[in-house]
Amino acid sequence: MLMLVFAAPHAYADDEAPPVPVTPTGIVRFPGYHPVKTTGFVIPPGAVRGGAKPSAGPPATVMGYPKLVCSLPYPGITGGIVTVAGGQLIEDYVTGNLWFYSTASKTCTLMQTAPPAAPIYGWWGLAVMGRLVAVTTENGGLYLCAYYSGSCTSTSAFIPIPAVFCASMPAGYCNPNGAAFDPSMNLWYVDSNNGVEVELTAASHYSAVGVFRSYTDNLNCIPFATCDPIIGLTIDSKGNHWVVDSSCAGNVYDNGIWQFSVGDDLIADQISTLNPTNTAHLYLAVDNGCGNYPFPFVGEPTKGIILPHPYSFGWDVVIGISTALYFTDYFHGTTHGIESDYVWLTVDKV
Repeated sequence: MLMLVFAAPHAYADDEAPPVPVTPTGIVRFPGYHPVKTTGFVIPPGAVRGGAKPSAGPPATVMGYPKLVCSLPYPGITGGIVTVAGGQLIEDYVTGNLWFYSTASKTCTLMQTAPPAAPIYGWWGLAVMGRLVAVTTENGGLYLCAYYSGSCTSTSAFIPIPAVFCASMPAGYCNPNGAAFDPSMNLWYVDSNNGVEVELTAASHYSAVGVFRSYTDNLNCIPFATCDPIIGLTIDSKGNHWVVDSSCAGNVYDNGIWQFSVGDDLIADQISTLNPTNTAHLYLAVDNGCGNYPFPFVGEPTKGIILPHPYSFGWDVVIGISTALYFTDYFHGTTHGIESDYVWLTVDKV
């Protein structure tokens, strides 16, 4: 059993429930929107995607941003990312290992390897609150890390999601994607294969399912065909669940209720106060898998702005955004003939 002592939060970051964000309602279109494919959805990584391989031009900076801060060694691929004291934690999508980017030394080092018997490939979700870090995998489970000062002071064994629950899902298995802690320290994840948002309870040490919310009226849906492809999740301090989907509409939901759409597929969302007004805003990873924008980007929908990014055209998969506005890059600058492994820092100065 993983025993933890929770320290008082040092300042708002990913290790606390973020504030309630300012968000728009209705239809939002960022600059450059030109509809090509407005219906359907984009299949997340791990499944076959249609169209050409992603492409991107050389990084284009604005006021010195974006900054390339980290690159995982081959064959690593960057997954989720969260802000912690001293830097960023980065999940390796291939292995489930945790890397630490130090803002002091500007270096990226391997911090923790995934526990024995954990499945390889498909490590997608990363969540933190206090000292507790949860690393989830699309293969139906997670492990826990007690974080302190650039290291895991202890880790749990691999914790599978209950097999009976996963067998009851429309796909016949669980497929966790984005993850977040609620203010009560329960861990939630969204499952794009099954169109559900699921709670793993803190009282069970995250080994039991509490409640779940369905994002489809068809309980016998075929994965990737009629299920809503919800994929990203962040939870604010009031317990509101902000969920995004990878449909060509690019929908954003608050507690299961549609709020607005941005016109192309979304993969990740995050709340940050790092903007000129120091107020909480919702930031979205627009992956452009439907081709309705010239390029992928991280956008702030309330002001309708695109943050500095390294892309000139094509599409990408930004699995994670942190509260410090770092984001992970699944495809940009493909190396070794496969997916890439970059971490970027962007900025909101508008």
